[in-house]
Amino acid sequence: MHEKSIAAIADRYFKRFGFKEAQIDAPVPSDMKIGLVIPCYNESELCSTLDSLSQCILPQFPVEILIVINNGLHDTEEVKLRNRQTQQEIEEWKKANDNTFLKIHLLIIEDLPYKHAGVGLARKIGMDEALMRFASIDYCGMIVCLDADCLVEANYLQVLEQVQITHSPKSSTIYFEHDIWQETNPALREGIIYYELFLRYYINALHYSAYPFAMHTIGSSMAVRADIYALSGGMNRRKAGEDFYFLHKVVPLGDFFLIQNTTVYPSARLSDRVPFGTGKAQQDWLMDKEKKSYTYHPDTFEDLKLLMESIPQLYEADYSDKDLISFAFSEPLRHFLNEQEFAERLKEMKGNSSSYQTFAKRFFSWFDGFKALKFVHYCRDYYYKEEELCSASQKLLKKLGLDSSQEALALLQAYRGLDKSRNQINLTLTL
Repeated sequence: MHEKSIAAIADRYFKRFGFKEAQIDAPVPSDMKIGLVIPCYNESELCSTLDSLSQCILPQFPVEILIVINNGLHDTEEVKLRNRQTQQEIEEWKKANDNTFLKIHLLIIEDLPYKHAGVGLARKIGMDEALMRFASIDYCGMIVCLDADCLVEANYLQVLEQVQITHSPKSSTIYFEHDIWQETNPALREGIIYYELFLRYYINALHYSAYPFAMHTIGSSMAVRADIYALSGGMNRRKAGEDFYFLHKVVPLGDFFLIQNTTVYPSARLSDRVPFGTGKAQQDWLMDKEKKSYTYHPDTFEDLKLLMESIPQLYEADYSDKDLISFAFSEPLRHFLNEQEFAERLKEMKGNSSSYQTFAKRFFSWFDGFKALKFVHYCRDYYYKEEELCSASQKLLKKLGLDSSQEALALLQAYRGLDKSRNQINLTLTL
């Protein structure tokens, strides 16, 4: 049970961020638990995603799929034609696939302003619509994000529904693996192995350092409860990185759930849709393999670990010492924190905290996921030369008490095993 009805929460959200009329006039199934949002732009593979969803094990309750076909004012006629073709393909797919449990709705959004047109705004439009539809039946369901080039494991819908009914977490991420062997181009297959290893190395290095909000931020494998979506201010309109900023906004609210017993399979293809991400990484790989096979030096995370372990001592620190951090940390960490005016921030945190629990929350509100990444980049730029990815990955595994060959695929499998076996834990700081 939630303190306020989702209808009231959604009403307040739309009044605050601008009243929104429903895009879909079809009735909402009164027993719907899951609303699945798929942004679609210049896409040719969406029907494969729908095939994958339709082949899922039958869930107990109906699932709505909201497909946001979108383009911007600046887009070419070729893009707009591809979108119209996609719309026609989906309508034909719906006629050929009479599913009683998949309720597919199209949102055709054209000529979005150049400043905001992109995947963040497309997700926001779909997630706002999902919120509105849950509000209409006054049920606080799960809003799930997927992409238009993904496949899913057969139990995907069943697992999501079970998590929603049994746990109803505030936010979730869903285990993912790029489908390496679907890629027939050997160079691109190698590229996606290195790219995914890079992602998993970074998150596991954060775990090693005891950073509490270490989680993958993949737009096609995240979910949020409808009330939390509204109360947090909804999805942002970023053209890329929208998933990173959104998850780092909602996960610290607590009750975060790792959904590990099903899998999303993002595409390993080339793409120019966003300035970074899988598709861009594949393009960069083809252009310069050597450069893309390096990553953050492991010593970076030893420094971060030092900071994480020092939080209780920072709470007890004497604020009369203006150079509070000079004696406690490594040179890179000390210089970074000085640049961030940490002593002053620390004084503010302590002055506004009546307990260690409050202090820790304020600390991580300041040292959020973006700040952690900023520190990692600072170390890379000024102190620790990047290390070859396989070498760094092997070193981290040894620190974790594991071992692997230094071959990229074997390392990736080892890191997948680490992520897959991670317990269903709440990643918020244990206080």
